[in-house]
Amino acid sequence: MPPIQHPSELEPKLKQEYIELVCNNVLEAAYRALEVTSTEDDTNWTMGTLPYGRVHGRFKRLHRDPTLPWLLLTNRTMDFTLSVNGVLMQVVMDDPEIRKKGYRLQSNRVELYQASLLGPAIDKNITWRLYVDSDGNFDGPKLTASILGFDTNRSLVCKWVHDYVPLFAPRTTELPQEVEIEEPLVARRDKDADQNATRDADPINE
Repeated sequence: MPPIQHPSELEPKLKQEYIELVCNNVLEAAYRALEVTSTEDDTNWTMGTLPYGRVHGRFKRLHRDPTLPWLLLTNRTMDFTLSVNGVLMQVVMDDPEIRKKGYRLQSNRVELYQASLLGPAIDKNITWRLYVDSDGNFDGPKLTASILGFDTNRSLVCKWVHDYVPLFAPRTTELPQEVEIEEPLVARRDKDADQNATRDADPINE
């Protein structure tokens, strides 16, 4: 049985507008981080750690946004976990197809605590992960955001790939066309003439 395509089909709380906003912010923060890690001095380590840190920082900021009461950052550790309308979701920088970081499917303290409140696991007790992946192109990497859902046996039951829409206008390195401005003619001011004109304008007291 193929995985269900959209998360809302398994978990109605994951509304389309919610997960699109989350994914757009993840990718925007990651792209902006990559802009400043594209120098000759950058390594795979800097290009991997800075985007993750920037994504973490983005959700710290969104957590304080009063217009997004449904989006919370439940912990501030390296395995930071989002609460999207009450649904927990870790953010993982990894290939969603190969998933080298298999340990990130393990529940962290926040998820274990919520599971203890819900009681024994049931079929719909899905583990949600938001994967952010790069195609590895050093000159201009393309990032993707995918939301994956796993059942209690860690079998994939949901996979959805976000269609990224930039939240900001792309930057350009092109400079505006030069415009020649003529230098103004400078005339020497005649102070004596100004003083005489002022005296001629003074009223005469009779």
